[in-house]
Amino acid sequence: MKKDQVPGTDFIIYQDEDEFKYTTDSLILSSFVKKGKRALDLGCGNGILSLRIADRFEEIHSVDINKIVLENFRESLSVNRLEDKIKIIEKDIFALKEVYETNYFDSIVFNPPYYDYENIKFETIPAKHFFDIEKSLYIVNYLLKNSGNLHIIYPTYRLAELIYKINLASLRVKHIINIHGNLNKIPKNSIVIARKQGNFGNDFRDFYIRQGEDYSKKMKRVYRNEVILWFIFVQLP
Repeated sequence: MKKDQVPGTDFIIYQDEDEFKYTTDSLILSSFVKKGKRALDLGCGNGILSLRIADRFEEIHSVDINKIVLENFRESLSVNRLEDKIKIIEKDIFALKEVYETNYFDSIVFNPPYYDYENIKFETIPAKHFFDIEKSLYIVNYLLKNSGNLHIIYPTYRLAELIYKINLASLRVKHIINIHGNLNKIPKNSIVIARKQGNFGNDFRDFYIRQGEDYSKKMKRVYRNEVILWFIFVQLP
């Protein structure tokens, strides 16, 4: 188990070299989550998203079924004295209706595995339940409050599929942020912010990790754990 600093915070995170380790995707996703009362980190893994948004919410619930990463996460919560704010739920996502009433969370953050059913080759069993993204989105709809937001990151080449399934789950896409490695690179991943009981209509933006050899200004803001709200001036109903 390795101890690292959570970028932009005073928190420590414990990670296992042989299990899920956080990536830049999680850092960028967390910077598009604004303040609220109660958040859900769906498939929390080692807890990087929960730790990054800890100062923005009164209460965070972090759900996973991988015992090894949750053991590391509990260690992180203990050393950071966050046990009262962040609650770990060791539960399958599809069993969450047994735990929560509907309309419970202001925000849900979700960084799911990206594999296709047909091409899955698994060594780590506990993440299998996340690959039914459509079924997951119906659970998201159940758990979100009216006007609550889902923040999800997904491969750009599967963006149309994701938007279609978000609409099937009666959520409405409000913002799409395409993430480019550099100015001349096509996006590999996209962040989608969808709202429960929102209207149709969305805002497209591009996010660049680097501009030439240096990190972009917005990526530097990500590393400082600042909230990025381009669309504050484009408030869609």
